[in-house]
Amino acid sequence: MLKFSILLLALCGFLFFSTGMVWADDISDLKEQVKALQETINNQQKTIEDLNSKVQAVETKQQVQASEIKKVPELAQKVDDLKESSAGQLAEGLSVGGHVKLYMFDRTQSNRNDSPQHTNLSSGVGTHAFVLYITKQLTDTLKIDTATDFGVSASATPSVGSDLTRATTGTLSTTLRKLTMEAALPEGYELKVGMFNPMFVEEFAKETFWDEQYNMSAGICYLESWHDSGISLYKNFDFDKYSLPVYLELLNGGSSQYVDNNDDKMALIHIAPEFFQTKLRVLSSLAYGKHGEGENGKALYTSNGLEWKYQKTSLSGEYIYKKYNHVNTLGTKNADGKKEGYYIKAMYTFNPTWRALAKYSHAELYYATGRTGMRSDNYDTAALALNYFLTPSSDIITEYQHIEGVRSDGSETFDADRVTMGWRTTF
Repeated sequence: MLKFSILLLALCGFLFFSTGMVWADDISDLKEQVKALQETINNQQKTIEDLNSKVQAVETKQQVQASEIKKVPELAQKVDDLKESSAGQLAEGLSVGGHVKLYMFDRTQSNRNDSPQHTNLSSGVGTHAFVLYITKQLTDTLKIDTATDFGVSASATPSVGSDLTRATTGTLSTTLRKLTMEAALPEGYELKVGMFNPMFVEEFAKETFWDEQYNMSAGICYLESWHDSGISLYKNFDFDKYSLPVYLELLNGGSSQYVDNNDDKMALIHIAPEFFQTKLRVLSSLAYGKHGEGENGKALYTSNGLEWKYQKTSLSGEYIYKKYNHVNTLGTKNADGKKEGYYIKAMYTFNPTWRALAKYSHAELYYATGRTGMRSDNYDTAALALNYFLTPSSDIITEYQHIEGVRSDGSETFDADRVTMGWRTTF
């Protein structure tokens, strides 16, 4: 009985401990499974969070894109507004104009050294011109001013020592006549820098002859014409009974408007006092400087004249003198040369439509030769013109010129009669 009890107790103890061991293993396994499941859940949660982040990023990007898409019409409108604004700024202060010169017929009858010559009546080839003006007012005190000349010439003007001919085709030339920067300075001063007509003879510098004569009078035109580059300073001094416009100019001088290749310049002063009671203007210019290369290539220019206007009548005249030191002749000698002359002009305005002009001019232009030294070609020109104004800026000019020319030694002579009808319009 005792043995049986002991055996029974041993069996119960074994069963108790073996069952405990089984339960411990199961719990451990369950813990491992729970841990693995927790890691899986954590990984899935992280994946979900990553996906949510990507979804949010995509949604944010879509919102931004939608916002940008909405801006496209606004940006397009802004671009259009900017273009209109730029075009408006470019056009603001911009003025474009021009001058058209077309002739309807021209004929010249001449005798050179008692040999008759003439040109055919022409209306297709001759002296035409189109001048394009472009001005840009940058500010109230600063502007750019340009004038480009597109001209056609057939060389039909009679001259001493040349046969009277007219080319069968015209020669087209393009000249930048004016290119300046101009500034309005304090105290009423005006500054101009660039290429322009120096204020030597106002008839040419201000181009007042344009609506008066179709062709400038032969000979005197060489004395009046002057194109140059430099600096011009202008001021008008006002007084009770008169005004005093003054021009001071520093110019390149020489024979080229575009190129300056010497250290010396040409200085010019022009004054034109106007007396209010008498309607009289005094025109006076003085220039001194260099006309070409070489130590002695100096030049002195002067012009003096009067202009008087009373009601429908206008009278004017000027004497012009140019002295050149040491002009190269065709040989090895140097000699002094001079150009001088004068004109007298009368105009009468019948009404706003019709105006008549009479002009006489004399010019002596030096002619450099070889062995015999310096001579001169002399011109006397009488001109009559009738202006018919279709508008104040557009007139048809019928003009007659009688021209007599002679070389100072008598080796060349000519006389010519030229009739021209042309149409000038400024717009």
